[in-house]
Amino acid sequence: MLDAAGVKSIGELFSGIPESIRKDAEAAWKHSRHFLTPRSEQEVIEELGALAEKNARAVQSISFAGAGAYGHFIPAALNYILSRSEFVTSYTPYQAEIAQGTLQSVFEFQSYITMLTGMDLANASMYDGASACAESVLMAMRITGKHRILVSRALHPHYREVINTYTQGMDADVGYIPYDPQTGVTSVSALSGMIDETTACVVAGYPNFFGIVEPVDSLFRIAADKKALSIAVITEAMSTGLLMPPGRLGASITAMECQSFGVPLSFGGPYIGVIAAKKEFVRQLPGRLVGETVDKEGSRAFTLTLSTREQHIRREKATSNICSNEGLLAIAVAIYLGLTGKSGLMHTARVNHDNAVYLHDKLNEIDGITFPFKSPFFNEFVVRVKNLNHNYNALVKGGYIPGVMIEPYYDDMKDCLLVNATEMHTHKQMDRFVQKVKNISEV
Repeated sequence: MLDAAGVKSIGELFSGIPESIRKDAEAAWKHSRHFLTPRSEQEVIEELGALAEKNARAVQSISFAGAGAYGHFIPAALNYILSRSEFVTSYTPYQAEIAQGTLQSVFEFQSYITMLTGMDLANASMYDGASACAESVLMAMRITGKHRILVSRALHPHYREVINTYTQGMDADVGYIPYDPQTGVTSVSALSGMIDETTACVVAGYPNFFGIVEPVDSLFRIAADKKALSIAVITEAMSTGLLMPPGRLGASITAMECQSFGVPLSFGGPYIGVIAAKKEFVRQLPGRLVGETVDKEGSRAFTLTLSTREQHIRREKATSNICSNEGLLAIAVAIYLGLTGKSGLMHTARVNHDNAVYLHDKLNEIDGITFPFKSPFFNEFVVRVKNLNHNYNALVKGGYIPGVMIEPYYDDMKDCLLVNATEMHTHKQMDRFVQKVKNISEV
């Protein structure tokens, strides 16, 4: 390459770069020659691993942050299957029936979702849980012809923001149902006083942002009495392995983030949202819907159903403006659930809950640590830490991400931290974290 460029050295090649901002190119070239000699794969991995360990401590931190993005175990077989070329490179075409393998995998995904949520049908190709939640609200407005939306204040604050964004410029009236400051549960009595015949839907987290398992059946009964739809929002999909499906609790629509099922944290995305609903609402369901049929020879076949041209080319008449395909992530979720199975999912969900209870009880032994809510939770909970800002920074320096500070979202929750534990946390890790918190609190 140097001969072709007509120069004698790397330094000469970069001579046009001012010396003040140029590194010693000759030295860098000599160092890079270290890898030009034959090396075994294991030696290269060890060498690169040693270099990687010089990166920021955040890479080595143990995280107890959840709040809608959860670190769960991903089986090695999942990425192996997902990396097959027909999955990685495929995009649902307009003549989708050609891609029978892709359609079947999405059909399996939708089937899993209906089993987990207790709903009649589910879609695919939603962006994430927050946009699925907002799309569910728009769907409820179309179905009912009403424009009043009642959202629990205990719903994830980011989801509430997305609802506000989607309904801007529309004839929509968004109201917020307060939560009980003692329990962290959405107030049933407050909803009774707020709802009326103009209400399109009631939206509540299940579990809510504080990790608390809401008694959503009570909220949904009140909604039904006023001919309003009920939307259950699941930000932690792993909870479906342990909790009663929302469809059996009266939900009309369920919006869910499926990131917990085989999708890595990836610094916040891409994630995979889904909407599941009752059968009578199928024509207002956005996204893609794969159905099962038979071909001309009577063999099992799959097809995109109820997908109109308006969805793609006539924006003002479409049920949704979502057209991008999240098929690869839907396939990842289907693979995860297929590998895990019903008993595996239930076991993993139980471990999540047990670990969160273990961590909660250990933190409860520390003086100065209190818990603002006394309600059942799944795998995360709110803890109040004295002098939180100082202690939070100290824990981060000590190699821990202790949770998510809540005060930026709730003014009345000063010094409160949302802490999460999953199957990825060992008792030894949690014990060390608790000891670190105790040592810092006593300073």
